[in-house]
Amino acid sequence: MLNIYEYFKKMQDEQTILYFKGEITDSLLTSILQLIDDKLEKRIEDTKVKKKVFSILLECLQNIYNYYQHQDTEEFKYNSAVLMIKKSEEAYYVITGNYLRTSKIIPLRAKLEKVNQLNKDELKDFYKETLDKQDPVPITGGAGLGIIDIARKSGERIDYSFDTVNSDYSFYSLQVKVTV
Repeated sequence: MLNIYEYFKKMQDEQTILYFKGEITDSLLTSILQLIDDKLEKRIEDTKVKKKVFSILLECLQNIYNYYQHQDTEEFKYNSAVLMIKKSEEAYYVITGNYLRTSKIIPLRAKLEKVNQLNKDELKDFYKETLDKQDPVPITGGAGLGIIDIARKSGERIDYSFDTVNSDYSFYSLQVKVTV
C-alpha cells in the first residue's frame, strides 16, 4: 500500500528544506535557484550562513549542469539528478547526485581526495594554481574550480561516493556540510 505520509514525515523529521529529482535545464536552473533563495531567506537568519549555503548549492548545480552538457546520451535516465538541502542542529547539508560517465571518475576522485587533504591556506593556493593553468575560455565547460571553491566556502571535508550503474555510467553523490 502506498503511504506518502510516511515519506513526508521522514523528510519533515529530517528537516529537509528542499528535495528535487529530475533533469536540470537552463530554465529549471534559474527557477530552482530562485526557489532556494526564497526558502533560505525564510529559514536562515544568519546572512553569512545563507550566502555560504546558496553559493555552495550554486557550484553544485553548475557542476551537475556541466556534466549534462558533456554527456553524449539521449537517454533521459542519465540526465536525471537529485538535489537536497537538509538542516540539523549544527549544520546545513547540500546533497547532490547525478549520473556520470565512469571514465570521468578517476580525475574527479583524485581532485576530491586532494581537496579533502588541504587546509584553508593550501586550498587558496590550489585555487590560484588551478586558475592560472586554465585557458581563458575552457572548452570543457568549466575551469575545474568548483570542487575547490566548495571546499573553501564550506571549510569542511567533502563527502562523496561513486556507485556503479553499468559499464558506462556511475552515480556520483556529493554531500557538503555548512556549519551553523
